[in-house]
Amino acid sequence: MYFLDTTFVVALFVSNDYWHPQALEVYKNIKNHELVISSLVIAETITVLKNKLETKEILEIYRSIPNFFQVIEDTNCYGDAMSEFVKYDSTLSFFDAMYVAIMKKYGINEIISFDSDFDKVDNIIRIH
Repeated sequence: MYFLDTTFVVALFVSNDYWHPQALEVYKNIKNHELVISSLVIAETITVLKNKLETKEILEIYRSIPNFFQVIEDTNCYGDAMSEFVKYDSTLSFFDAMYVAIMKKYGINEIISFDSDFDKVDNIIRIH
């Protein structure tokens, strides 16, 4: 099971993204595994996409997400995310701290991401 970070999701769907070729290659190798995102990843992805795509394209991506990934809820992880945020002395964004908290809650230790900030997180393996 892999948790997918926003950087990967954006790169996968945006053909002119710097990481797009690498995202396609990684996806080819992981697509037969359980791929997990949270509702917060969806929110962050849409926010990033608004600067890269037209609204109709973003809507198509939003509608297709459940076809590609399992979406898990994250509403009860904010306290744990704040603990991770403090543990890493604000060197992780709150989004990233939230993803770490979600991963720990669900027993996921591998994240697909182009964000090197995850490299400093204990017991998390970043695949890119």
